[in-house]
Order: sequence, then C-alpha cells, then structure tokens
Amino acid sequence: MDLDLVKEGTTLLEVPRSSSYTFQGRYAPFKAPVFYNPRMEFSRDLSVMALRVFVKERKPPISVCDPLAGLGARGIRYANEVQNVKSVMGDLNADAIPLILKNADLNGVSSKVEVFEKDANLLLAESSEPGKRHDFIDIDPFGTPVHFLSSAVRAVKNKGILAVTATDTAPLCGVHPRACIRKYASVPLRTEYCHETALRIMIGSVVMEALKHDFGTEVLLSYSVDHYLRAFTRLTLGARRGDRAAADMGFLLHCPSCGWREKIKLNAAFDPKCPTCGESVSRAGPLWCGQLSDPSFLDKMLNEDRSLFNTSRRIEKFLRIVREECEMPISFYVIDNLSSSLKRDVPPIKKVIESLKAKGHKATLTHFHPKAIKTTAPISDIKSAIRGI
Repeated sequence: MDLDLVKEGTTLLEVPRSSSYTFQGRYAPFKAPVFYNPRMEFSRDLSVMALRVFVKERKPPISVCDPLAGLGARGIRYANEVQNVKSVMGDLNADAIPLILKNADLNGVSSKVEVFEKDANLLLAESSEPGKRHDFIDIDPFGTPVHFLSSAVRAVKNKGILAVTATDTAPLCGVHPRACIRKYASVPLRTEYCHETALRIMIGSVVMEALKHDFGTEVLLSYSVDHYLRAFTRLTLGARRGDRAAADMGFLLHCPSCGWREKIKLNAAFDPKCPTCGESVSRAGPLWCGQLSDPSFLDKMLNEDRSLFNTSRRIEKFLRIVREECEMPISFYVIDNLSSSLKRDVPPIKKVIESLKAKGHKATLTHFHPKAIKTTAPISDIKSAIRGI
C-alpha cells in the first residue's frame, strides 16, 4: 500500500497516498485499501474538542469506542489528544488492523488502544454487558448509521455520549424519499431547508432507538456541513427522561405554495390546509423538534484550545454561528429565494436581520446555508423586511 504522512492536530497519521487512489482525477477514499477521508478532518477536530469537554465531566479513565475505525484516524486522535482516554477500535477490513497499530505506535499511544478485526455490531454487542460499556461511542459509517444504533445504545454507559454521522444525505433530504422511509421510518421533505429536516430525522432515529432502552436523549451539538450530518447526543437512563425526549419528537408542516411552516407534536391533529394561503400542506417526520445544540456545551467547546488544528479558523466561525442559532425556531429562510418570489433585488442579509430585530423579532445567520436566516418572525414579516430594504 502506498502511504503518505499527514498531521491532524498533534497526531501523525500514515494514510493512503492521494495520488495513487483516484477517481476522475481526484483522491477517492473508496478506492484505497483502507478508508481515510481527508475531508473529514474538520469533523475529527470538532470531535476531539467535544470529547475534551465531556472528559472533564467524567471520572477517568474514559473508554471510547470507534467500531468503524478505517486506519484509526479518529480513535488514535482521541487517545493522543485527549487526556485519560482509552480507545477501542475495530474494523472488518483485515488490511486496516496493521495500519491502525502502526499509527498508534507512531504517536506513542499503543498502550492506550485496543484494536479488533470485527464487525462493528459484534464489537458493540460484546461491550453491552455492565462493566464493559463505553463512555463515548462514535458511529461514523459510509452511508446510514441506522444499522448500528441498536448495538451502540446498548453499549453506551449511562450519561455517556453517542456521536453519529450520516452521509446518505440524498434520502434524508428528500431526493429518494422511499429510501428515507425504509431506513429512518420518516418522511422527508425536499425544501430549501431540507438539510435541517434531514438532520432532525437522523437525530430522531437516535432518540427513538434510545427510547426502546429507557434512555432519554439530550442533543449537545449537531450540524450539517459538506456532505454529511453529525450529532453528539448524551443518553441518560430513566423512563421519565425518555418521555421528555419523546415529547420533543413531532412533525413539520410545510406549505409548498407560500412557504409557511410549523412544527406539531406526534399526536397532534392538523389542518391539511395552509392557514396563510389555503393551499394543501406537506408533512415531514417524525423528526426531532427540540434544540439542535446545547448552548452551555458550545460555550465550553469555544473555550477549548484549538490553535494546533488545521481547521481552527473555520471552527471558530462555525461554533459561534451554531451558538447563535441554538434557541431559534425550526427551519430557516433563504433570502435569495424569497427575494426572487417577490421580484426584488437580493438585499444584504445583515440588513434583513437588522430590520427584523428592529421589529422585535430574533434573527440570526445559520450554519445550514450561507444566504439564509433563522428567525422568530413569520414569513410575512420577512417579506416585508425585504420589500423595505
């Protein structure tokens, strides 16, 4: 296998040589003998920061499990860059195991890692007994995470973190709705804010799986960037906590005609006609209707040292935007689209936000879309703001 040496954070990694495994002239991770995606460095940096915050709340040692390890980039970084962490890694690819061990040795963390050539669900199932469970489990598959959720929930400790990634954004965003229904038991919507509904559907699948085992779910950080969705959830044992999490599950109503949207509870009746224009509404879900991130957790992440990360500037800007939109309502509005529907020139997004705030509404940018806002204002007030600029 042809290898290159790269550095993420303070961790050195031998990875497949990008020039040797290409598709249409670009490095293709799926072509390499062992999986490694350099585009996920931002995700790994954020994960290291999230784990650092979490570790400060737990008694050491901390057990982390990465059952889909590839060459071990994520698990080795956890062991190398976070104090008091032991990483358990697994991969079904026999070629991955010696490379994981080599990378562990390269960073002097061989004593802090365990490596298994095993199916991810089997590795997690073997950790489901009391005394063998993990504080932090990271499910980062190629495609959907739903195949691993049941095993992961049973293998996580009380008040532990389950981090989940989904890269099957086409079904979740409504391009392939039948696939979304099959995998997530949820109906998606193909709208301008489809990446948010996709994220909420993915989180909802975690919440519903946790409920089966009497766990309540708290979302600490979640986001949609690049080609994937990501969520860090804390699972706390207790039927009442589960009931509270279930209360944040629901449906999202959307009017394709005028853009009106509203969330409703799982058991709520609803009028199939839009209250604004009278046209028929669409319904997405079930999905998570609660907060997408926890402000206090984000504040702690912002206080973590990220100076040695290659993505430090991006992380700073990203976390501050996510922090601002924490308590905002579900969905967002793309100003370009609204301006086009009104046959107006697109105004500066900051002026739209200022106008809405002047009328007493909350409004902020959103990480989901560079030309969109989240706001407490009804769509009629947003349109008025655009007309007035």
